[in-house]
Amino acid sequence: MKFDSIRKAALVAAFVTAGAAPAISQAAPQCQNCGTVVSTHTYEREAERGSGVGGVGGAVVGGLLGNKIGNGGGRTLATVAGAVGGAYAGNKLERNIKTDTYTDIRVKMARGGNRTFTEKGNPHLRNGDHVRIQQGRVVRN
Repeated sequence: MKFDSIRKAALVAAFVTAGAAPAISQAAPQCQNCGTVVSTHTYEREAERGSGVGGVGGAVVGGLLGNKIGNGGGRTLATVAGAVGGAYAGNKLERNIKTDTYTDIRVKMARGGNRTFTEKGNPHLRNGDHVRIQQGRVVRN
C-alpha cells in the first residue's frame, strides 16, 4: 500500500519534470478596445466657408482699384470686375488663414483589423504606441 503511494508520487513527479503535466493557463483576457499605432498623417484643411469679412473687404478694394482703371463705360465694367475678383480673392484668403490641423491615426486593433481615427490638432502619439479607444478617442495605454 505504501509502495503504491510512492509509485504514484514518483509518476506524477516524472510527468511534471518532463513538462507533460497539463499547464494551467492564467492569461489575462484580451483588451477588446486596445491596439498599436501603425501610422499617423498630419495635414491642414482650410475652412469650408469664410465669415464674409474677407469677401466684403476684397470686393471693396477690388472695386476701388477697378474704378481707377477705365474711362466711361469701361470704368463701370472694370469696377464690377474688380469687385467680383476682389470678393473671390478676399474670401479665398480668409479661408486660407483659417486653416485647421488634423491628424489621421491608424491603429492595428488587438482583436484584428485596422481602424483610422481623425483628430483635430497635431499628433500626440507615435508609431508603436500602445493605445486604447475610449469614447471614440485614441488614448495612450
